[in-house]
Amino acid sequence: MIERGNLGFSAAHFITMHGGCEPLHGHNYGVQVEISGALTADSFIFDFITLKNIVRSLCKEWDHCVLLPLHNPHLRLVERQDAWEVEYDARNHYVLAKVAVTMLEVDNVTTERLAELLARRIAVALRSHEDTGMVKRITVGIQETEMQTAFFSLDFREASGDLAKMDQKT
Repeated sequence: MIERGNLGFSAAHFITMHGGCEPLHGHNYGVQVEISGALTADSFIFDFITLKNIVRSLCKEWDHCVLLPLHNPHLRLVERQDAWEVEYDARNHYVLAKVAVTMLEVDNVTTERLAELLARRIAVALRSHEDTGMVKRITVGIQETEMQTAFFSLDFREASGDLAKMDQKT
């Protein structure tokens, strides 16, 4: 398992839940990744250094951004030339510069969805490496606060190879 150090990102978000919408706020998210599987002839599953580089690179894409869900049925999203307009109600209405926003292919920017999305993105990145034959399972934990962490696990062999572009910087 890899965790702590510079495996994380700082980002702003809000979620809709229980018929309401949180105000925009941010977290310093911590990330941990566990890869499980059989050992190679050299007695490891996958190179930790390569895995850390992959995770750092993916976290950097979300770092210092406002994370917005593309598929939230409770939000009205309007793409402007240089901004995103986001509206839940009169109290929760934002106009955000595009350069500050990362749109995510999720229904809500919960810690659970971030863990799932990051796990799937790691799976995509791992597929470009030849030495993933022993990897069976990927588990990602996203720590929102010291007392709150959400985990998502996926079977690496069954995960769709077509997980491609799951988020985009706009």
